Amino acid sequence: MGKPTNKQLTNSKFGPWGWSMILYAFLLYYFWAGLSVDALNVYPEAFAALHGWDPNVLLGFATPAGIIGVLGGIVFGRLIMKTGARNLSAVTLIVTGLIYILFGRVSSPTMFLVCLTLFTFMANAFGLIVTSTLMNNWFPRKKGIALGWATMGAPFCTATFVAIISVLFGRFGIPNACAIVGVVVIVFGAASFLWVKNYPHDVGAYPDNIRDEGVDLKAQAEAVHHYKSPFTLGKLLRDKDMWCMALGFGLLWMVTVGIVSQFVPRMISVGNSQPAALMMLTVAAVVGLFGSYFWGWLDQKIGTKTASVIYSASYIIALLLLIFAKLPIFTYIAIVFVGLGIGGLLNLMPSMVISVYGKYDFTAANSLVSPIASLLQKFAFLIMAVLLGKSGGDYTLPYGVFIVIDVIGAALLLCVTGKCKGKQDETQQ
Repeated sequence: MGKPTNKQLTNSKFGPWGWSMILYAFLLYYFWAGLSVDALNVYPEAFAALHGWDPNVLLGFATPAGIIGVLGGIVFGRLIMKTGARNLSAVTLIVTGLIYILFGRVSSPTMFLVCLTLFTFMANAFGLIVTSTLMNNWFPRKKGIALGWATMGAPFCTATFVAIISVLFGRFGIPNACAIVGVVVIVFGAASFLWVKNYPHDVGAYPDNIRDEGVDLKAQAEAVHHYKSPFTLGKLLRDKDMWCMALGFGLLWMVTVGIVSQFVPRMISVGNSQPAALMMLTVAAVVGLFGSYFWGWLDQKIGTKTASVIYSASYIIALLLLIFAKLPIFTYIAIVFVGLGIGGLLNLMPSMVISVYGKYDFTAANSLVSPIASLLQKFAFLIMAVLLGKSGGDYTLPYGVFIVIDVIGAALLLCVTGKCKGKQDETQQ
């Protein structure tokens, strides 16, 4: 077989083992988003009601916990090069499950903060580092489509996890509910030792499920296992492309968080009831399932850089629609654009890192790009709060600022090289 055709690179024929790894990554995205992101809609009020604490203080803990948690991305991003995806994922899942059980039994706000920080730190390992590393190892050329399927775990979580954890808290109480979820995560982690295969070569499969004529799987596996990336931390910190990607996607991620985190309050501010606003967010999350695949397909068709710029443009449209959301027609269209965006960034960011640094050097580069981008998006809450305060609750000012941030992010991504400068297999060149 010669060079793979466009049809081969854009189909979803991943093979049994390939689909198994995509399903695994889907579940990792689900647990990461659920435990450390989406459930923040429930934790403050639930723990405050149980212990008589101030819910606003508990909500405020999310910012330092998230910032410290970002360090997990840097630590685990370097560690995965030594441990491999399977071992890192299994261990951090098990530890996260144990911490989550303890989380349900905290007896002070300080312990609440400690546990929240610890499992957020651990979740960044399997939710941001392992997921993208597995997809890179298995699908270096079909990365867009594979990530499109895998990242559906995040919007699916947004649509379901808050409801699930709320029901568990109500029916079993916080300590028992956290124990149930913790045990599920621990079992999932233990199963990872048997389920996960770091590379397709480990089970006699081909990368991208495309059999390339004359490829020696054993030799390729040896080359991968013994490869030492020349992209050290020092070299990456001096690399223009690393900074353009990290800052560019970080700014776009900030916009995404700013929109989604205030979507329900915005819908209420234009006259919708809270149940209706929550239903709109659920609909947007369902649209995000299709958005995940759409951005992956578009990535594969026209290239990651172009797809990323179109992604940024779609959120400018979303922000404009939200500014004029008092008109129902704009509200309904905004739901679609917001939903599409929910399913895009987790796909496009690792895909661009793979495009620029290649299969072999992806892990080294991603150990900085993902954490830096993640750190930037944490400031969305602060920016939104300050601007809403200055505008007296009018969303026009913060949405206008986010449009500017979006444009800057897109401009930075346009500065990223269009060539791969990392090591590749001959079949990728």
